[in-house]
Amino acid sequence: MGDSQKQPRSKQELIVAEWLRLGGNAIGRKELRAIQRVLCEEFGEGAIESPAKIARVLADEGAELRHPEVIELDAKWREDRIEQETAKFRGLERFLDAKPVRLREAESLIKKLEQARQTSERHEEQINVQRLRDIAINARRAAESLGNDSTINQRQRDEQAEVAQWFAVWLQSPGLFDDWLELRRRSPDFRKKFLMEKSL
Repeated sequence: MGDSQKQPRSKQELIVAEWLRLGGNAIGRKELRAIQRVLCEEFGEGAIESPAKIARVLADEGAELRHPEVIELDAKWREDRIEQETAKFRGLERFLDAKPVRLREAESLIKKLEQARQTSERHEEQINVQRLRDIAINARRAAESLGNDSTINQRQRDEQAEVAQWFAVWLQSPGLFDDWLELRRRSPDFRKKFLMEKSL
């Protein structure tokens, strides 16, 4: 009895403890959702396990599984996760357009990249961190290409070269980008090129 009132220390222990609290019955949609809610409350949203993983843990403990419900819920959960992951990158595709990006817009988009990177690192989502790096690499290449494009005016070429430099800095030291940008804006070179730019 004393053991059953002990606070679970791991996700696996919490999964089993919650199943037992729910009555130790067969596992289906309702039970899996309840266990996911408890995992979220205890460990945070990034620690929620898939319905299939929870079901495997409980099957190892002898739980009976209502397989169709487990499979359907797991498929739906994974679909929702993909939608959430995709939503993180909305707005960043603007970097990949073959159109010049203004400095203010570039700064705003790089800040979105950095917020998404920090969130992904906190949740140990390395695939997302790599996607963000790939977006930044491709955006830097696009800006470099536009910086050398003689069909756009010199001011736009200068802006695109500047944007490419910003991406290079963010890729090397994302956590220092804001401080670097502040110093960059104070530099004589930047002020000479962009001081008259009203949109900064």
